[in-house]
Amino acid sequence: MFKYLSIILLISFTCLFSQQKANTSISELQVQYEYSFVRDTTDINPNHRFKELMLLDFNPNSSVFYSQQYAAAREAVKKATFAAQTSSNVEIKASDLPKYKVGYSVYREGSKIYFTSNINRDFFTFENTYLDWNTNFKEVRTILGYKCNKATTKFGNRVYTAWYAKDIPVSEGPYRFKGLTGLILEISDENKYHSFTAIGIEKKAIEIAPLQKGIPVTKEQYIKKREEFKNNPYPQSKTLTKERRDQMIETFKKDNNPIEN
Repeated sequence: MFKYLSIILLISFTCLFSQQKANTSISELQVQYEYSFVRDTTDINPNHRFKELMLLDFNPNSSVFYSQQYAAAREAVKKATFAAQTSSNVEIKASDLPKYKVGYSVYREGSKIYFTSNINRDFFTFENTYLDWNTNFKEVRTILGYKCNKATTKFGNRVYTAWYAKDIPVSEGPYRFKGLTGLILEISDENKYHSFTAIGIEKKAIEIAPLQKGIPVTKEQYIKKREEFKNNPYPQSKTLTKERRDQMIETFKKDNNPIEN
């Protein structure tokens, strides 16, 4: 039953693509970040950390942040969906799609920042503005050849330390970490449960648009819906056994370190 859920979700992304295309702008730079994180805070073995290559496409007015593998899976489904329109032999299998660990995306337009992610088959989007930063630090570091200054911010219930390059004077960074006077090249929380490190920067002209649009909610509503699903997954399913549902609930308990908290 759940085997094709990601396919259904990705197909819905594809249906939205043509609607969004008219509103896109073009990126000037792309930053590649290594995102390293733990899902279970009771297991901080370095060998059990998860890693994902994340991409940030941006220009001064807009940006989009997403997983490279997530985008690759979307593209694969889009091509297969188009091919299926002219052939009845096209089959999309979840096992054949690129595997990704991060399925959310973050889109910025001006100073407004939109986070979008799915819960079950529904997508939800909540809006935010720039974070408040403390830049009263003298420490400097060099990352990718750029001199970087230190800044900190409170995000959720964690304090994050960022290193940003004033020589790249854009208020950009990974995820929702934006609003400084330079591009953030590295940021992590105090325990390094979530860590983003830039590993490459290149000029790249790519259309910038939301990967998908969800039902408008507040952050609090999104978190409430997420926790409700984790405590009672697929409540309307008539084929999911109690044993299987209990197994899923136990698995979700180990996924106790979301970046949004």
